[in-house]
Amino acid sequence: MKTCPKCNSQIDEDMVLCPTCGEHLRVFSDNNRYDKHSALLVRFLIAISVILPPIGALVGSIIKKRHPILGKLCFRYSLCGLAIYVMLVLLALICYLAMTFLGISYL
Repeated sequence: MKTCPKCNSQIDEDMVLCPTCGEHLRVFSDNNRYDKHSALLVRFLIAISVILPPIGALVGSIIKKRHPILGKLCFRYSLCGLAIYVMLVLLALICYLAMTFLGISYL
C-alpha cells in the first residue's frame, strides 16, 4: 500500500487517481524517458501548429501585391493548416473525453 501525496490516505499500488481527493498518482519516472520525450514532442507540435498558420496568412497577405500567385498559395496553405489544427484539437478532445470516461490518466 502507498499513500496519496496530497491527502495521505492509503491507496493501492496500481491506482491512477486517489479515491479520496482525486489527485493524479502516476507521474513520469526518471527511468521512463520515452514518456517525457513524447510529451515534449506533442507540446512542440501543438506550438508549431498554432504558430505557423497565422504566419503563413500574414506572409501571404504581405506578398500578395508583388507576387499574387505565391501570396494566394501561402494564404491557402495557412487556411489548410488551420483546418488541420482544428481537426487535431477535436480529436484530442474526443480522446481526452474517452480516457476520462474509462478512468485512464495521462499523468
